[in-house]
Amino acid sequence: MSDERSTFAQILAGKEEGTIIARDDKLGLALIECLEPEAAVHWLAVPFEYGFNTEEMLNEHADRFYALMEYAVSQTKALITEYPILGNGFTVKWHVGAFETIPHAKLHVLSAE
Repeated sequence: MSDERSTFAQILAGKEEGTIIARDDKLGLALIECLEPEAAVHWLAVPFEYGFNTEEMLNEHADRFYALMEYAVSQTKALITEYPILGNGFTVKWHVGAFETIPHAKLHVLSAE
């Protein structure tokens, strides 16, 4: 892991501004609002640990990757009442390579438009 905390780790620690939609301290996973949204609802599902990107998480920490995926889907479904647009469906995606600008594993949750 890197010694330098990522933006997401700083948000989770309350040291940078950001909106935390949901957080599970026991699982060490959270949903945070994307600062550059591409849809009406655009959240990032992130693990508390940092210093590796999503592809590294999948390859080196597969159990955490799949826990993150399960959390992203189940937590988003649980929030449909508060965010009715999610009732139209949503997409979960991740970036690989150059498109991943912050080296902190994350899954994007985007509402269907």
